[in-house]
Amino acid sequence: MNTPNKKPLGRPVLQHDSMPTHKQIMFTASQLFMEKGYDAVSMNEVAEHCGVTKATIYYYYPTKNDLFVSCMVETLVQVKTRIQDILDQSGAFKDRLTLITEKYLRIPQVHVNGMFEKVKHHLSLDHQQQLIQSEHALYETLQAGFDQAVVNNEIHCEDTKIASYIYVAMLRAGQLQYDVNQALFATEREAAESIVSFLWRGIQP
Repeated sequence: MNTPNKKPLGRPVLQHDSMPTHKQIMFTASQLFMEKGYDAVSMNEVAEHCGVTKATIYYYYPTKNDLFVSCMVETLVQVKTRIQDILDQSGAFKDRLTLITEKYLRIPQVHVNGMFEKVKHHLSLDHQQQLIQSEHALYETLQAGFDQAVVNNEIHCEDTKIASYIYVAMLRAGQLQYDVNQALFATEREAAESIVSFLWRGIQP
């Protein structure tokens, strides 16, 4: 007598909402990593917040490092996509850059650069390379935007790659705080306008 085929042991049951289980895990883990940092987050905690078993977490992400890298790569992909969507819109490059800046600053996040340096000793060379490649893809998207602005005679810039790196560094400065309760700028809009205006002095035609 033939026995019916069985699902592999440990395979998680699909969630009832529209988000796939592995995406739910990644979304929840990303929030925890950004709020508490890498060291303070455990796989047990991620499972509890997701409402799934720890076995389910390990089914999709065999190690905490795998989960962390997946979260950070996904974050970079989402930021890159949002930037590309705005760059594809019509309008002056300066206005689009200001919009990118404002939207970026409205997203509470721990920058991948800072977190990457803190957990680098935990990660394999392959994991490190995944993060580096994802971040480079973001810079390349920005650089393409600067390149097109040069072609359109909206800016004068001899090295758009350097310009994109400088711009991202200024974004990070825009989120700095003097202390816990006092940000460098009063609002994201003020920060965006100040950052782009300062950058514009060096690239305006």
